Amino acid sequence: MTYCISDIHGCYKEFKALLEKIDFRSDNVLYILGDVVDRGKDSIKCLQFIMKTPNIRMLMGNHEQMMIYALDKKRMDNLYRRLHWYDNGGEHVHAEFRRLPEDEQKKIFKFIFDLPLQEQIKIGEQNFVLVHAGLNVSRVSKKSSISTANVLPLQTRSDMTWIRSTFIKNKALPKSITVFGHTPVRRIEKHISGKVWRDRRYNDKIGIDGGCIFGGSLLALRLDDMAEFAIMKI
Repeated sequence: MTYCISDIHGCYKEFKALLEKIDFRSDNVLYILGDVVDRGKDSIKCLQFIMKTPNIRMLMGNHEQMMIYALDKKRMDNLYRRLHWYDNGGEHVHAEFRRLPEDEQKKIFKFIFDLPLQEQIKIGEQNFVLVHAGLNVSRVSKKSSISTANVLPLQTRSDMTWIRSTFIKNKALPKSITVFGHTPVRRIEKHISGKVWRDRRYNDKIGIDGGCIFGGSLLALRLDDMAEFAIMKI
């Protein structure tokens, strides 16, 4: 079975409870669509668990992006980036990170630095594109066809980790379902609670950020049969 979770934001108890609820096993695969860190109290604990679990595959989220920019000593704008990270819930994570042994810091930094921005998978006959925030389909020239092959190479790091309404309100890929996090489902449709958001207009995208850190739910989507699972904020 193949599952997706997004926007854990340091909610370790909820994360472990959700894994128990889906009966996550060694022969399953879990994709985490970014934003494991910040805001919650157990960001480093979440990362360390993911790093040691071989059948969990994590993507880059905007919060991981902020973290590596802030920690990268080679960047000239390091101080500015650190303040930006702190403004978005990173100060506690940084304090926790600095208490780790240096070799563990290096392992975590490399792990985050190497995270992919998107994954393409096929379950049965259905193609899926997994990404943290979404895709900017408008980057494709009007003279070109909208397809996965044309859209994905044109995406910027910012598109895939930060985009919101430009992606959510418009048609995405014609032959794939794009599964994304980043924007809590209640920000897309106010009445949604404890379930994923499905684009009923275009049927081409599914949002799985339940806003757990904001008092909502941590959601999981099983791609094999599109079953949904939820754990309320503990």
